[in-house]
Amino acid sequence: MATTAIGGWIASACISKLVDKVCSYAGDQYEYQREDTKDKLRSLKESLLTVQELVCRAERLQGKETNIANQLRGIKDAAYQAEDVLDLFDYRVLEAQAEVMDKVTTKAQVMGKVTTNSISSAIAGSSSSCSSSSSSITTLSSDSTVKRSVRALKRFLFCDEDLTKLAAAVTIFNEIDSRMKTLLELLKLENRAPEHPVQWRTTTSMLDTTKFFGRVSEGKHLKKLLIQKNKKSSQPYDVISIVGIAGVGKTALAQKVYSIFYDKEKHFDFMAWLHVSNKFDVERLIKELVQSVHLCTAAELSSISSLDQAQRILKDKLKGSRILVVFDDVWNEMSSQWENLCKPLQSTSKGSKLIVTTRSQNVANINGATEIVHLDGLEDEDYWEHFLQCAFHDANPSQFPQLESIGQELVKKLAGSPLAAQTVGNLLKFKLDEKHWETVNGRKLWQIEQKEDGIMPALRLSYVRLPDHLKQCIIYFALFPKNYQLRGDALIRMWRAHGFVNKETPDETAYRYINDLLQISFIRKVANIEDHYVVHDLLHDFAESISNGEHFRIEDDFHVSIPTNVRHLYVNASNISTVYASLEENIEIKKNLRSLIICKADVASWSWTRTSNFNYALEETLKELGSLRVLVLRHPAGVLPNNIQHMVHLRYLDIKESREFTFLPTSLFGLYHLQALSLQSRYVNRLKIGLENGISRLTQLRYLDAPPGIISGIKLIGKLTFLQEFNHGNAKKRKRTASL
Repeated sequence: MATTAIGGWIASACISKLVDKVCSYAGDQYEYQREDTKDKLRSLKESLLTVQELVCRAERLQGKETNIANQLRGIKDAAYQAEDVLDLFDYRVLEAQAEVMDKVTTKAQVMGKVTTNSISSAIAGSSSSCSSSSSSITTLSSDSTVKRSVRALKRFLFCDEDLTKLAAAVTIFNEIDSRMKTLLELLKLENRAPEHPVQWRTTTSMLDTTKFFGRVSEGKHLKKLLIQKNKKSSQPYDVISIVGIAGVGKTALAQKVYSIFYDKEKHFDFMAWLHVSNKFDVERLIKELVQSVHLCTAAELSSISSLDQAQRILKDKLKGSRILVVFDDVWNEMSSQWENLCKPLQSTSKGSKLIVTTRSQNVANINGATEIVHLDGLEDEDYWEHFLQCAFHDANPSQFPQLESIGQELVKKLAGSPLAAQTVGNLLKFKLDEKHWETVNGRKLWQIEQKEDGIMPALRLSYVRLPDHLKQCIIYFALFPKNYQLRGDALIRMWRAHGFVNKETPDETAYRYINDLLQISFIRKVANIEDHYVVHDLLHDFAESISNGEHFRIEDDFHVSIPTNVRHLYVNASNISTVYASLEENIEIKKNLRSLIICKADVASWSWTRTSNFNYALEETLKELGSLRVLVLRHPAGVLPNNIQHMVHLRYLDIKESREFTFLPTSLFGLYHLQALSLQSRYVNRLKIGLENGISRLTQLRYLDAPPGIISGIKLIGKLTFLQEFNHGNAKKRKRTASL
């Protein structure tokens, strides 16, 4: 798969997120900035808007120009750098608010004049604009003092070093703007028509010449649906949707059943097959229906001048007929267009059927499907036979026992996908050689050379249609191993930590992101476990290809090099020392890393010495990871280091499976961006004291997950105005008031 398009998709999503952040920051904090800061923010915003437009235009090249790929990677890196700068500015504001609140609280406790709620209200009010703040100033003189103090501090929050970083970000984007314009002009992109994603095939009702394997029960079920009449339906026709991920065999199943009725069973008066694809052109589709089976002469067809005329001709021709029409590869999610297409079909007789093949459950719902046939991968035995046909073609597999053995390993990677078997088989069949097959088997699916009709380009079509925020969300699955079960609420919190979900977006809306990915079969629910999800195997491969090293895993034995462009790292606890050594060799990795997930090791085999070494390596590893947004420590003997004050961007901290630490480091309460905190410990009372002393400083905290003995009785928890949810063991509760 071409890396240019990959880089473009990620760059586009990063730029889009950064533009929103700059605009939001300018709106929230603009009035408090020094003039030189204002100028730099204005310049950055203007450059970003220009670069955003250029990136969108560059993406149309779809991976044909290496120079564009390099530029897009540079844009992405610059976007991360600029985001860190703006994030640091926000941190300075939160830090100033915490310091003022500490001083006022101390004074209030001495004088006994200000309540906890009034201080909290005053601090919250100080973040709004002057006009709104001045109208909401309370009569409490202490509240007014808090607001004035914070406003004064905000004007001097940003040191010369901060402004230098902002200036550097502005300079980078100005240079990128200039280079991109020049490059696009050289490539004459301005004079080219916009390029749409490659249409990787056009289908007809004709079956392939190769043998059809499997789908016996699905075929019988579909045939039964076509024959039976739905007496309850108010429409003369029923809509049957076949739904599944790209390459799973939706079209092949429809072709198989269609051919049975076309060749043998004369159940329908009229049959037609229409390949719809990504452009849902109602007029084209109706004209094709009119033209099918000579419903209209060539002269009549050429004389049709409008959609209305075409609809009326079709309605008259089909009146009283029982029809079967297949609409293959439908993407349209506009109900009005589907209704427009089906208007002429109201004249057909009861028992008419429309089959819709689609990758999206939403499409099936919008099309009013009365029955939905969900397709997963082929059964193992059927899939093996299909793979042998694709890989050996006319050769006899039994004559190549060594290759059959390699093939058994290969099919495990293909998730039962007929198209994946065809993609790999096309590469294998030209060289029935053990060395060649071993080479292919040693690669990941996305690393195998593919034509535009291969499985990865097919998945790419689904991906490019996603909105930017969902593109980033699905890529994040590449950080975790295949078949890794992710809890929905944890997933949303990690997405939120990275800005894929906006700060203002409520969890109920964020769950729609998960539902959207479910609808297009990118992820699935884990059976019998509530709110747990797994990404589809092939989409995991695809996400890895798009990530291109930014999301990296070190599982089992450490035998790979960490890519220099890595930003999200998943590692087995037993490999933490080796990771530390690798990070020491590469300063860029330490500077850029945004996620670190340390998963469980085999604790039973660990000695006290290994635990001690692990915690030392952990402390050394975390020392310079200043850009982390997500930190997960899943090691029962792991201990959070004392000095983590440098992790100012951290938003998600999960240490609930680390039960041996006896206290919370005071530096934790200086991580003012922290949104989610998960704790567990045998030393409940000590941790409770630590939280009571510092939790009020974590004003952005939205989620607190800890045992009942820790949470109950924390007096200052009411000051956390953003806190939405906290868990008492297994009992999840919503915070109802700020004074809980």
